[in-house]
Amino acid sequence: MTLVASANDEVTVNVLELICQSCAEHIVASCRQIEGVVSVKADRKEKLITLHFDSSLTTRERILAAVDDVVASIP
Repeated sequence: MTLVASANDEVTVNVLELICQSCAEHIVASCRQIEGVVSVKADRKEKLITLHFDSSLTTRERILAAVDDVVASIP
């Protein structure tokens, strides 16, 4: 996973594991469960995930760590 872009309440990461529809669905569903995440958008073609989050509830670093855990949990 590589951080591509970041703002106060948004991060975009490159996730090489966004290969098949099943993997993408697992990653998106799991990312939606991360505390503070408001929305998740995946682009399988570009292998990018954009997460919008409430910066009063969490930080960019926590979001990145949680996404890393999500990706690591893919069978």
